[in-house]
Amino acid sequence: MNHMSPTPTEIGLPSLNTQQIENLAEECEDEITKFILGKIPKKSLAEISVSCILEFNEELDVDVQVDLEQNYDTGHQLDEILDSAARYGTEWLEKRLKELKAD
Repeated sequence: MNHMSPTPTEIGLPSLNTQQIENLAEECEDEITKFILGKIPKKSLAEISVSCILEFNEELDVDVQVDLEQNYDTGHQLDEILDSAARYGTEWLEKRLKELKAD
């Protein structure tokens, strides 16, 4: 099961260097993974892959991809969970960028 991120949102951006962008991407991946593991038992997952790609030019482009495979069916609505996870990641990133901008 694979899911891509929702439509981009415009917010004012703080000045970010390459290392900060990479750190934000990694933090975003961790947050999305925690979100998913809060919804689906870890032991039911054969594989989980979360990728958060941030490209910063004049604007910040965000691409969130989530892919997971289950060992067995848990009865969870995976499409809904993946949609929620991508939305959560985007919202988390927005909030984090606003925090950085305020600093």
